[in-house]
Parts: sequence; C-alpha cells; structure tokens
Amino acid sequence: FGMAGKVSTKADVYSYGILLLEVYTGRKPTDEQFDEDFSLRQWVAEAFPITISDVIDSHLLNESNTTPTERSAAMNDMLVMIMEIGLS
Repeated sequence: FGMAGKVSTKADVYSYGILLLEVYTGRKPTDEQFDEDFSLRQWVAEAFPITISDVIDSHLLNESNTTPTERSAAMNDMLVMIMEIGLS
C-alpha cells in the first residue's frame, strides 16, 4: 500500500524489499538519519555492493564460532544477494 493509496503488486514487491533492508540493517525508514532527501534505500544503495557490510546490523555479523576471515567472504556474498533483492 503506497503513498498514493493504491494496492498493487509493484507496491508489494517494493515493500518487501524495504522490509528486507530493515531486517538486515536494523534500521527503519523513519530513523532520524533518513528524511525525504535521503532514504534507507539510498543509504543501502550507496554501500552496495562493495561496502555492504558497513550497513548491516552488527549483531548479525557477530557469530562467536567463526573468525572474521572465515565469515567475511561467504557472509559478504550472501548479504550482497539479499540486499540486491531488497534494492530491486
């Protein structure tokens, strides 16, 4: 359900993408750092794909069973794929 008040598949897909961005960044589109000129989607898009780990919620990246090197490549590949869905 978009700002125009119309229900559509396109709006549902966009909303799902924003939901993915919220889940993986730990941020809401209504957070103080975002406004009408700079959105959650823009913030993630600026980091995509090279510095995507910079916008991911740090709680998701902290897994005590692995070293940063072990999780780095696999985690980055996974995050890029997920964020690509969120941005499309």
